[in-house]
Amino acid sequence: MWTRGTVPVYWNDDYKKYKYIRQPISEVERLDWKRQGWYHHNVSGEMYDSRNPMPDYVEPLSKMLNLSKCGYVFYKMTSMIVMPPHIDKYEKYSEVFSVPYDNVIRALVFLEDWKPGHYFEIDNQGIVNWSAGDYVLWEPGVIHAASNVGKDTRYTLQITGSYA
Repeated sequence: MWTRGTVPVYWNDDYKKYKYIRQPISEVERLDWKRQGWYHHNVSGEMYDSRNPMPDYVEPLSKMLNLSKCGYVFYKMTSMIVMPPHIDKYEKYSEVFSVPYDNVIRALVFLEDWKPGHYFEIDNQGIVNWSAGDYVLWEPGVIHAASNVGKDTRYTLQITGSYA
């Protein structure tokens, strides 16, 4: 199950200056995607996560979404990055926050207005034309994908938590 909504935009664009790092995907996932025909070199964007200092606005934002025990990841998707359809496993989050898989909630907050070539898909439904502050929130087991085939970088904030 998933839902959409909007929160007020009260952040600046400092997230563009963060030191983003491309995190490796698991070998199992890489091979599975390759079997499905995803042969491109990079299948994920770059991340700035909760191991780094977070801006003051992330905690109030998670409260607006009624989430607690939150981990945060700013996600930078440059041009020609495609994240194939997948289901999140939340293994590290569940370990760190002691939240069972079935109680995990993921929110994706769009930090900027949609630009041509930006795409998000959830449960086989494509989403485009979003505005800054729009979000998608989903429960475990929901398939989703993302891509940027446009010329402008796509920035989002992933909030992983459980209902407060």
